[in-house]
Amino acid sequence: MARHSSDHPWVIVGYTGWNDAGGAASETAARIIRHTDATEWKVLDSEDYYNFQDTRPVVAAMEGVELLTWPSTTVWRGQADGHPVAVVTGPEPDLRWRSYCRELLDTLMKLDPEGIVVLGGMVADVPHTRQLPVSGSASDPSIAEQLGLEGLEYSGPTGIPGVLVSLAADRGMNAVGLWANVPEYAYEPPCPPAVQSLLVRVEELTGVTVPQDELVERRQKWVTDADKMVTDNDSLSDYVHALERQRDAELPEGVTGDVLAMEFQHYLRHRS
Repeated sequence: MARHSSDHPWVIVGYTGWNDAGGAASETAARIIRHTDATEWKVLDSEDYYNFQDTRPVVAAMEGVELLTWPSTTVWRGQADGHPVAVVTGPEPDLRWRSYCRELLDTLMKLDPEGIVVLGGMVADVPHTRQLPVSGSASDPSIAEQLGLEGLEYSGPTGIPGVLVSLAADRGMNAVGLWANVPEYAYEPPCPPAVQSLLVRVEELTGVTVPQDELVERRQKWVTDADKMVTDNDSLSDYVHALERQRDAELPEGVTGDVLAMEFQHYLRHRS
């Protein structure tokens, strides 16, 4: 069972890149940083872990002043609702993943964390008309049960989130991987419902409640835009209806996916 300790922070990790479908992981991390008033604590040396031809530095020039920003991994520390939180952000590293994970985990261990939860967004066969599910795993089976995670069934290439969760668990850390499932026909960011789904799971782990009023409104626009796209394409419409039937068939008798989606939005609007 997840504990909301006043001394030991949960570490939330959200990279940009290959494992960030819909911008779900990176936006969730950014919202937690803003809500907890987190400040920069540590920066990992980007020179060792990034191929600058693939993950390029960014230059901003204005009024004769140039600012060069190198890709890097930043660890932030903040607090809200009486709970300390650490957040890790940055682009997925290109090089030396094992060395990178060792250095990052060594750094995080200095915080004596409650655990680490690594976020991701993955393209999946899910309909936009239903609450987007979260798949994942946890080194503590009771946490997986508490969060109601759908089992992650996948075999193939992985990214840094999967590697980091595995190596953290090998160290005996309380390690959780959370993957928002994003419709393959609507995976471009932003994807507000995917962020909502991740924030709810993070809240259950950390005790930190991030306001979602704006996300509720943005979700409706996202659904409306996806509805229009589906309506204008007969093949896509048939595909989505098939996904709806599949999702609804997995629910208890008498319960429908659209009712669950409405209940979820009601919960977000009225939770304390």
